[in-house]
Amino acid sequence: MALEKLVSNGAPVPVVASYGMTSGFTPPEGITAPMLYYDPAHPPANAQIAGKILVFQTAQYPDPPYNNQFLDNFTLTDYEWRSPGKWAPLFTPPPASETSSFHSRWVWSQLNRFAAIGISGNAVGMVVVYDLSPGAAFGLAQRSVYTPDGKAGLGAVYVNCPTLTLDRVNGAKVLVDAKAGKTATLTLTARFQRDVGKAIISCLPGKNYGTPLDEQVLLATHTDAMSLIEENGGLGMLGIMSYFNHIPKAARPRTLIFYFDCRHFMPGAEAAWPQFDYYSLHPERLKSIVATLGMEHMGGRQTVEVGDGGNDYVYSKQSPENGGVITSLMDIYNNNIWLVEKIAKAATDNHWPRVDVKAGSVAPGVNGGFQGSVKSPMNKGRAFRIPGIGLAADWPGGWTQTYAQLDTEAGMSGFDKNYFVQQVAGLSQLAGELTLVKSVVIDLGWGELKSAIINLPDSGFVDRRNAETQRRTLVNQYTAAFRKVEVAAYDVAKNDLKNLTANVSAWVVPDKQSALNALVDGQISKLS
Repeated sequence: MALEKLVSNGAPVPVVASYGMTSGFTPPEGITAPMLYYDPAHPPANAQIAGKILVFQTAQYPDPPYNNQFLDNFTLTDYEWRSPGKWAPLFTPPPASETSSFHSRWVWSQLNRFAAIGISGNAVGMVVVYDLSPGAAFGLAQRSVYTPDGKAGLGAVYVNCPTLTLDRVNGAKVLVDAKAGKTATLTLTARFQRDVGKAIISCLPGKNYGTPLDEQVLLATHTDAMSLIEENGGLGMLGIMSYFNHIPKAARPRTLIFYFDCRHFMPGAEAAWPQFDYYSLHPERLKSIVATLGMEHMGGRQTVEVGDGGNDYVYSKQSPENGGVITSLMDIYNNNIWLVEKIAKAATDNHWPRVDVKAGSVAPGVNGGFQGSVKSPMNKGRAFRIPGIGLAADWPGGWTQTYAQLDTEAGMSGFDKNYFVQQVAGLSQLAGELTLVKSVVIDLGWGELKSAIINLPDSGFVDRRNAETQRRTLVNQYTAAFRKVEVAAYDVAKNDLKNLTANVSAWVVPDKQSALNALVDGQISKLS
């Protein structure tokens, strides 16, 4: 018996790609109702939607110029460092024939907005026709939340609006029928079921474990997704654990904590369920953590849409360094020089290709452009304001988030074992660096000070004509001081920072000085 079935104007749709997660269910015989096409140029009123099967077609990319939210999610953006190789141009959506990641993400990200419209209008069901090839759409399941306010969590009340999704080929006739107001029968055999997951916390003790002197590095991944690439961070963590287990406890400077989180594919993801986070339940245990390292989506090959109409969904033929694998997006969320350089070194030392390091919108990237953020909830440091690194390899948007495809990334053919090993090796090196680095070196204040200097506008300088030169000088002074901190020459570093303060007083307009000086003084106080 098919879980999903759609009959449009008397003709069964050959392949239903997937369904809307949490959208509900139909009786065994399905629901039969007129279809109504949702025309975004002339949206129907709620009274017209009520009692209908509402049919959506995903929108195309908007025309430029793009806002930062669009750039952040659907284009390559500036960066702190990235590995050598062939990359698509920044700030423009790359074609799906080169990488399916961005286009697929644009398409399926529209589902929650469609759900809100259907729920508000009291549609009896929905059909969403994705602008995706059959292979890209098949099995694609997202964390859609069918509640009146679109929010999940304890006490959320879900609205029954059973939803099926189609690819562009199997959806073409349905769109024609819907525009003509034809009748359809939609069947979704599903149920809500309460399951209780368990987070697993384990540790590899360091030399001071169990004493007040113990310092810890927190490694984290998730354990509840649907396919090999989406859900293999746990294998990466086991690889790191195995490596460090060969080192005697007495030689391990810090304890390694391994957090296997089970909330990633709960509706709304981790953010909707903070009360079940281990460290929210035990905040006192954060005091020992000096750094974090997250990982997810490892070893994946890149997919592309090629052929007639872009309807062949296949693996890229490019080499790994040129885009044959999904990008290792590295989150640091604080542009600390040490973090950036250690990632670059780990990638280089371990021949780890396709690495893209981003600090987010805290400051422009190396090319002076907008720097996007990495969506890395596994980098637990971000939420807890602890220095951290997070690998969230970009996902093609279809095959890595499926529930039933044994011949794609849910199986072995989409898994590049060499890439996976390179990632684990690089992450092991980073874990080792984080067990050795002095806490003051990775202190978040260094990145905050650097960003504050870089972001000083020309209008923030007394002599605007020399703003660029003076800004560069301030950055150089900051860098020189930081290099002294790295080698524990704290007195020299403090003197360099005091010289920086003197130049701030001479060059920066008075109303911009106090914030900068506070950041400098804060770092000096940590060197005492």
